[in-house]
This record gives sequence, C-alpha cells and structure tokens, in this order.
Amino acid sequence: MNYSSLVSQIQNFMEDDSTELSNSINDIIAQAEEMIFQRLPSLPCFRQVATANFVVGTFDYTVANARMIRQVSITDSSSNISFLNHRIDSYLRDFHPNTSTTSTPEMYSTKNATTSGIIFTVAPTPSATLAYQVDFVAPVSGLSSSNTTTWIGDNAENVLLAAALYETSAFLKASETLSLYKAQFDEAIALFQQEMARNYTAEYNAGI
Repeated sequence: MNYSSLVSQIQNFMEDDSTELSNSINDIIAQAEEMIFQRLPSLPCFRQVATANFVVGTFDYTVANARMIRQVSITDSSSNISFLNHRIDSYLRDFHPNTSTTSTPEMYSTKNATTSGIIFTVAPTPSATLAYQVDFVAPVSGLSSSNTTTWIGDNAENVLLAAALYETSAFLKASETLSLYKAQFDEAIALFQQEMARNYTAEYNAGI
C-alpha cells in the first residue's frame, strides 16, 4: 500500500472528502505509524545499527535517533566480537565505582534519553579505541507525498490501514467507527505478532 492508495482508502472508508480531513491526513498517517511502532517495535524495518570507536577515558556514548537499545557489542584487536552485559546504572557503579580506572568494557547501562538519542554508559571505562556496534530500534521515515512506499505499507498494509482508520475516527470524533477500527487494529497487531514470532523462532526448536 503506497501513500496515494492509503489516502484514497482513508477517504473512501470514512466517506469524507472534506478539506479538514485532507489537510490533516499526513498527521493522521504519522500518528498511525507511531502507534504501530509502539505496538511492534521489533519489526525488521525498525532494527538499525550504529558503529563507532570507543574513546579512551570516555564512558558515556550517544546513539543518535535511537528509541531502544537492543544490544552492544565490541570487536577486540584480534577481530573477536563479544557482547556487553546489560545492567542498570547502580549495578555498573557497584562493580566499577571508579570511572577513572580503565579496561575493556564488560557491561553497559541505558543512562537517559535526549532529543539527540539515547545515552548509554559502559564499564569499565574504555582503555583502548576498540570498535563497538549498537543494535537499536527507532522509527523510520513514514509515508508521505515525497516518500510514497515503506516496508510497513508493503508488508503490513492491514495493520497500517486499520491504524489509520482508527486515528481518522478519533480525529473526526466518529464514535460509531472508533470502536470498530480499534478492534480491527488490535486484531491486525495480534496476527502480525504471530507472524513475527514465527519469523524470529527457528522451526527446529519451536515447530511451525
């Protein structure tokens, strides 16, 4: 489902060609896509990667635009990859109270979020400029007149349409369709969650 198709279906389903709705459709679509992200943050299209190098003596790092960090890994001088253990801030400081003591990082914690992204802390403080990779989750560019196709539109169009109709019903204060499209959206989400579970689970271990 591309942008023009979604716009057309919203207007057709709601039987509303008003200027008020037309002027707000982009916002409605954006809100629907945000709702999908919050319900299905593990969709393949939301999984992203950031790579960089540690700075000796620096323990805080920012992952631009990230909403959730999935995991952090480092590559040592022998090209071996290891994953850092995820812990809370107090755990890091309990085991590594002196941030001036440097070594190879073993763990990380999510410190806080800013308008620039998520800041994570590693411990011990890096003693070398090792390469690190952050696997994180973040929204992607949504449908618009300048971005006419997306992964969700191509692969989860029933979820997208139901979310858009639900948001449109709320916008129009159409109580007679609000509960209908909310139920459709919930069902579409549940079905896609089942599909994702099959996608992320090996058949050998869990069956079909």
